Amino acid sequence: MKKLLLVMVLAAAAVACNRATEKTEPAPAPDAPPTAASLAAGQKKVWIYFTKNHNKGTGAGQYDTDCVGIVGTETVGTRRGYKITWQVHPSGGADGVDACEMLDNETVNLRFQTDVMGAMAMKRLTANPGGVIQGEVSMADDDIGAIIAHKYQVFIGDKPAGPDPIIIVDCSSCGPDIP
Repeated sequence: MKKLLLVMVLAAAAVACNRATEKTEPAPAPDAPPTAASLAAGQKKVWIYFTKNHNKGTGAGQYDTDCVGIVGTETVGTRRGYKITWQVHPSGGADGVDACEMLDNETVNLRFQTDVMGAMAMKRLTANPGGVIQGEVSMADDDIGAIIAHKYQVFIGDKPAGPDPIIIVDCSSCGPDIP
């Protein structure tokens, strides 16, 4: 009886050891930046990271908002017709200590100094409830003009909430031309 039981245990162990094992790759974190391979041609994804504002004010280098937004890519290289998606993230950094939970995504907006994103009301793009801001770089010469670097700024409501990054249109390292 003991031998039969031992044989059965060994047989079960052998079957378990010979099973094909499935390798599963861990899923990327939902807030992880996308890889270039995950974006379709003619698309750019940019992250706006918000942290608590510990130096609130109206002086030089200060913002009069509860949160400060930093665009993860200071310079976005793009071409005419490219679609750019900005994703608002109230992370507060890697440890989350300064996360900006009080941020209302729908109050976050980007304001452009030029019509690089096309002629729009007050040159403003606003986030949806999920914190996504989408725009398409204009194809019109009048909108792009002779300016290479098109400045914009992150706002919360009507108050500036971060420094001004730029979009460079038709740069040499932005990928293939869009037909």
